[in-house]
Amino acid sequence: MKSNLSRLLLITLLLAVFPSLASAQTVTKTLALEIKNVPKIPDVATIQSMSNPDQTPDSAPVDPITVNAPILQQYLAQKGSPLAPFAAEILQNDNWKLVLAISNGESTMCKHQLYNNCWGVGGAWNLKRYESFAKGFADVDQLLANKYIPSGADTPKEIVRKYVGNYSPTWVSAVSQTLAQLDQLPLLQN
Repeated sequence: MKSNLSRLLLITLLLAVFPSLASAQTVTKTLALEIKNVPKIPDVATIQSMSNPDQTPDSAPVDPITVNAPILQQYLAQKGSPLAPFAAEILQNDNWKLVLAISNGESTMCKHQLYNNCWGVGGAWNLKRYESFAKGFADVDQLLANKYIPSGADTPKEIVRKYVGNYSPTWVSAVSQTLAQLDQLPLLQN
């Protein structure tokens, strides 16, 4: 089990750090990995010890946020989102995928926003002001957890009328597209 987890961790890290240089392929039960022109890569024990340097490599638990933050940061950077530096903070929220997807529907992932409010909270005439993107993200996460998800509204089609005020196929499409992209990222599950 540890061997498979170690392989998964190594492959995820390689693809996140060197997406154009690394490729992996599974043939039956053998894993083939080709790396070209890559500087020295730390071994699995070193990577695992980065999550908790006080523990020995064999007993160190793998922290999903530590592993997933660079992957999410790269995704956000590729989208040109100013949220990229906040990847680790984003991953600490329970509904982070949905909150991030809504930011795409509202502000193209924070490219077009005011007051660190990438989610349109408050509406055009009473737009809420946040100290930072991280605080805004956490507030929207709580809003979804308290007012939407308990009533079963946890998909773009179920949220749109209450969140936007009317049905917007463009908003639903933008939010749904982002959710689908996030589901395709090679993220380590909690």
